[in-house]
Amino acid sequence: MCTPDCDSNTQQLSDRGSRRRTRTSPHLFLKSSSSICALIGGILLASKLEISGYGFVFLAMSSSQLLVASIQERDISMIVYAGSVFLFVDCFGVYRWLIA
Repeated sequence: MCTPDCDSNTQQLSDRGSRRRTRTSPHLFLKSSSSICALIGGILLASKLEISGYGFVFLAMSSSQLLVASIQERDISMIVYAGSVFLFVDCFGVYRWLIA
């Protein structure tokens, strides 16, 4: 004989069986790794060591990843922002600190 809890238990079991694994989207991975690169770059620049100039390399990698993620999401304002402002500043920093 089925009690009132019987239906809810059956529903819970069917919910467990129908759960799907969710995949991490590529733009979410890019945004996360972009944040990590920006953090490393900022720490390197703030440390004022001999290798501090390489912080701009990490910041440029961060900007590039953010640009690709913005293109995948079709976020026009971030495409313009990441593609122009961030990359310009980072490339200028790489030039000034490492090349010149």
